[in-house]
Amino acid sequence: NGYTTCMWHNLLTCRILYDRDGRLAQAKERFDVPYPYALKEAILRRSHALLSDSLPSYEGQIQKAAKRGDLVSLNHRTAAFLESYFDLLFALNEQTHPGEKRLVQLCRERCAILPERFEENLDQFFSHLFSAPERVPEDLRRILTALSPLLP
Repeated sequence: NGYTTCMWHNLLTCRILYDRDGRLAQAKERFDVPYPYALKEAILRRSHALLSDSLPSYEGQIQKAAKRGDLVSLNHRTAAFLESYFDLLFALNEQTHPGEKRLVQLCRERCAILPERFEENLDQFFSHLFSAPERVPEDLRRILTALSPLLP
């Protein structure tokens, strides 16, 4: 869950410093292919279910943690939610997942398809996460509602 194409991304973007038998170069060439449609569909289906369409979804887990004021659980479930959320966004745009750093910036630069108010919704969510956890379910719903029209 999350980071599903990160190893592929690393393979495609790595700089070969030493490759005695040429195996890494061969792998880079072999996997330099268009984004497979079946992979995209699988990531979208799985990530969407994890975010809000399954029991227990990350949305439900985050809501429960926020309601009981369990900040450790809230942090943990939010990290899992974000892993799947960004994995879904990169797959939606047929982009390999670049890892865990600068994801908002990389989405802005590489993803033509993003939810309305993408950054604003995330910023609001983060501003409430620990200072006003009672507002987190509403913020989360806003993120998911903006995502919904982009999904098949």
